[in-house]
Amino acid sequence: MPEFLDYELHYLAMLDELANSPEVKVFHEERGPIEEMVGDASETFELIADEVGIHLDQSLHRTFLRFEGLSSHWAIERPGTYLTGEFSICHLGAAMLVTGVDLATDETPEEERRIYSQLRAFDEHPRGGGGTLTGLRILPGMSAPEIWYYGGPQGVFKLDLGYDEYLDALLVMKGVYSWQYLFADVSMLDMDFAAAVDAIKEMLEIFPGLFPGHDYAPFRARLMERIG
Repeated sequence: MPEFLDYELHYLAMLDELANSPEVKVFHEERGPIEEMVGDASETFELIADEVGIHLDQSLHRTFLRFEGLSSHWAIERPGTYLTGEFSICHLGAAMLVTGVDLATDETPEEERRIYSQLRAFDEHPRGGGGTLTGLRILPGMSAPEIWYYGGPQGVFKLDLGYDEYLDALLVMKGVYSWQYLFADVSMLDMDFAAAVDAIKEMLEIFPGLFPGHDYAPFRARLMERIG
């Protein structure tokens, strides 16, 4: 087994992009270590099947990351602009073996409570995200998890992304706060999501100059479809 898998190298390169850019201030970064007790994707998927009874689709091997943790909290400041973001990804095995996140309040509707009890958090934002997180939700008979984003006061939203697609998008978006709403079934013309739209717009203006090795066209097109 190589020291780093191809997909792991993509994520390490993304951390390098943030760390090496003169315009980016990195407040926090985490690079592992590699999870040695579980091993590679096949061993992790077997453990999940044995312990949880869930048989994940083999296509998810492509984006498997062996790091115990991988995170960054960063900001870019320009005159009139403050763009910031965060991600903190845990090992897929660690996420799948813990069910339920404590997000409910006295006012939380019963349906949301049920979803919270089924979520397995894998991308949290503890340093500047106000408790936001992204979790996996997989029910009996499913082989690929649903992806749900908890946006704090706005509640929880199912994303139009698979787990592998989420990780692919994160390589480009780099955790810009609220980027997940671009893939949620919400009206991005609603004032509740104005800050998210502004952040995504600023990202699409700034990132191509700082990080030119990525394809921003799909994200730009999707935003235009959502806001007209």
